[in-house]
Amino acid sequence: MMGKPNKLEPKLFYHGISLNQRIPADHPLRNIDKLVNFNFIRSKVADLYGTRGNPSVDPAVILKLMFLAFYENVKSERALMEQLPLRLDWLWFCGYDLDEKTPDHSVISKARNRWGLEVFTDFFENILNQCVNADLIDGETIHIDSSMIDANASKDSLKCQFRKVSDNLYNELEDNVESVKPKLERRVSKTDPDARLGKKYGKTILGYKDHRAVDDKHGIVTATVTTPANVNDEKVLETVIEEHNANTSEKVKTVVADKAYGTGENYKHLYQQNITPCISHQRNSSRCDPDFNHDKFIYDDQRDCYICPAGKQLKHVGFKDNGNSIIYKADLQACQQCLHFKKCVASKQSGRQIQRNINKEYIDWADNCLTKYERKRLMARRKHKAEGSFADAANNHGFKRLRFRGIKKARIQNLLIAAIQNLRKLMRYISSRPVGSARNLAQKLLLGSDFCPYKPVFIIRLNCQPT
Repeated sequence: MMGKPNKLEPKLFYHGISLNQRIPADHPLRNIDKLVNFNFIRSKVADLYGTRGNPSVDPAVILKLMFLAFYENVKSERALMEQLPLRLDWLWFCGYDLDEKTPDHSVISKARNRWGLEVFTDFFENILNQCVNADLIDGETIHIDSSMIDANASKDSLKCQFRKVSDNLYNELEDNVESVKPKLERRVSKTDPDARLGKKYGKTILGYKDHRAVDDKHGIVTATVTTPANVNDEKVLETVIEEHNANTSEKVKTVVADKAYGTGENYKHLYQQNITPCISHQRNSSRCDPDFNHDKFIYDDQRDCYICPAGKQLKHVGFKDNGNSIIYKADLQACQQCLHFKKCVASKQSGRQIQRNINKEYIDWADNCLTKYERKRLMARRKHKAEGSFADAANNHGFKRLRFRGIKKARIQNLLIAAIQNLRKLMRYISSRPVGSARNLAQKLLLGSDFCPYKPVFIIRLNCQPT
C-alpha cells in the first residue's frame, strides 16, 4: 500500500529535542572534543581582556570556530558563520543550542588579531605532544620540504619601492615607470606588504612558503616555518631542524630533503651536528666532452691547484658566489697547444676553468655517508611523507591559498592546518587499536602526559564500548 505524502507544517514548539542525542557516538567532532582541551585558551588570553564592558564570546568557542574553518575547509569565516546555524554537529561542538544566537564573523578576526601567534603555537605543540606520547614519532629521521602558498593579493598590486633604489633610478622610475622593469625584490604588494614573488618549478607566484619537518614513522608534522616566497629553501634548513628538536625533545639523526637544500654550508652544519644528510645537490655542468668533466680533474691540496688529464695546472685566480666558490683557471696558450683543446675547452677567450666550493670536503662527505640503496629508499619515502603531507593539506584544508594577509597570519594558518593533520592521524591511530588498548592509550595521553602544558579532564573512547 503506497503511503501518502506528508505535508510539513512547522510546529510552534519542539519538545524533547537534544543536540547531544542527535550527534552519533562515533562522530569525529565527539572524538575531537574528548581528545583536545580548547579551554586552555582562557588562561592564555585572560590578560588581553578588560574587567569592564560587555562580555566577549568565550575564547574557547572562538578557537573551536577557527578550528572548524580549516578542519571542514570552509572558504571564509563569513561562510563559516552562515553555515553554523544549519549544522547540528557544529552547534553541539561549539556549545550552542538550536535557538541560541551565533556570533558575527568579525568576532573571529578580532580575536585572532588580539591573541597573537603564541596561542596557536601552543595549540600546535599540544597536539604534537600527544602524538609523541602515543609513540607516533620516532624523531630521528625527518623529511624536510617546502610548498608555495598564494597570497590573498593580486600580482597587479605590486608596486616599486622607490626608497630602496638609488636617486637616479628613482627619478627615472618616477618619470616613466613602465619604461623600466624593476627587480622582483624591489616590488611590494600594497594589499599584502609581507608577501613576495617567488619561483618554483617554473611558476612565479606572489605569496609565502611553508617549510615543514615531517617525521618518518607516521608522517607527523613536527615543525613548520613560514617565510616569504622569495626566501631560498637552503636558508631555512637549520631553523627547521632546531624547531623539530625543540618540539619533540628528540635530536634528529638523519635529514632527507631535495637538492634545493643541498649546499656546502648546510652540509657543514649537519656534519658539525653529527646529522646524516640524504640530500642531493646541484652538479657542476659542463659543455665539454664527458671525458673531461670536472670529476676528471685532480685537486692538489698542497699546491692549491687542479691538475687536468693532460697534466697541466689550473691555478687559483679568484672567488665567486659571494666567496663560496674558488675559481681555478688554466692558461689559454697552454690549453691551445693541448691535443684535447676542442674537447676540453668551450670558451674561445680563456683557458679551462674549474670551480671548487669552499666546503668541498663536506659535500664529498654528504655524497658518501649513505649507501645507494639507503639513499633511494629514503628519497622514495620522502615522496609520500613530505610531499604527501602538503598534498593532504591542499586537498582537505585549503592550504594552497592564504585566507588572511600578513606573515603572522600566514604562520597562524599553517600552524592550525598542521595541528589538524596531526590530530587526524592521532585519531586514526587510536581508533585502529583494540578496544582495551585504545582505552589505555587514551588514559596515557590525557592523564599521564609530561609534555602537555594542560591536561584535559575527558577520557577518550574511540570505537570502545561504554564502561
